[in-house]
Amino acid sequence: MPHVFTYGSLMFEPVWSRVVAGRYDRRDAVLQGYERKGVRGEVYPVAVPGAAESRVRGIVYLGVSEDDLDRLDRFEGESYYRRTEQVAAGKIALTAEVYVLKEEYYGVISPQEWDREAFRTSGIRTFLRVFMDELGPGDHEKH
Repeated sequence: MPHVFTYGSLMFEPVWSRVVAGRYDRRDAVLQGYERKGVRGEVYPVAVPGAAESRVRGIVYLGVSEDDLDRLDRFEGESYYRRTEQVAAGKIALTAEVYVLKEEYYGVISPQEWDREAFRTSGIRTFLRVFMDELGPGDHEKH
């Protein structure tokens, strides 16, 4: 079963647990060669390829079931593709699935950096209300 690296809303348990059915161990992790960017008018970020020295800190969930991977695919929607990358979880290198913004959607990227702390303290309420509470069971696509 694959590991899944998350870098935005899915790092937060109230979001993660509404998307997936299973319970998973998680670790702090770093994804090299990518950048996390804000999205214009939204509270969540996107990940895009960056310079080799670029890094995104996030959470890797271990051994995610195929059913939950399907749920995550639906949640992320057509604006993203899933890519297998190496992440560092402490001193351990893991292969993990990462949701990356498709190039044709780069126009949504904000010049402002995504603020994890602002999401944690206030943005998560907006996110849960707008992107989660209005969706029916099994329909967790954001876009």
